[in-house]
Amino acid sequence: MIEDKIQLILKDLQKVKDDLKDVRKDIKAHEKIETEEYLSLRKATKEMKQQLKDYEENANQSLKSDETYNKLRELKVSLEEQLANKNKALFEEIYKLPPKPWQVNMETEEGPVKIQVIPDMKLFLNGREERKRV
Repeated sequence: MIEDKIQLILKDLQKVKDDLKDVRKDIKAHEKIETEEYLSLRKATKEMKQQLKDYEENANQSLKSDETYNKLRELKVSLEEQLANKNKALFEEIYKLPPKPWQVNMETEEGPVKIQVIPDMKLFLNGREERKRV
């Protein structure tokens, strides 16, 4: 008896799902815009996006010949290398610590920093994990 009720409910459920699917399809067909004005606006938008992309490419090409910009890029690469080297040195020193939790508070120009090192080689600065970037 209960199995029959469950089967009837499941059949009704499937019928409702099918009806809902048909209604959604009809709504989507009604919402579709195909007027001439809309299509021309879409075409204009597409052309404007292409123009914007071309403009950005031209601007980036002109930057490549700018001496100041190139010096800044070289400086950025140099600083990123320094950062990687300092980070490597930091983790090499952490590796030398005994395998037990370690914590220290330090004052920096930006304010106090709480440094925590836990045995599985994780470093936390103010509660946020500092990842090894080598």
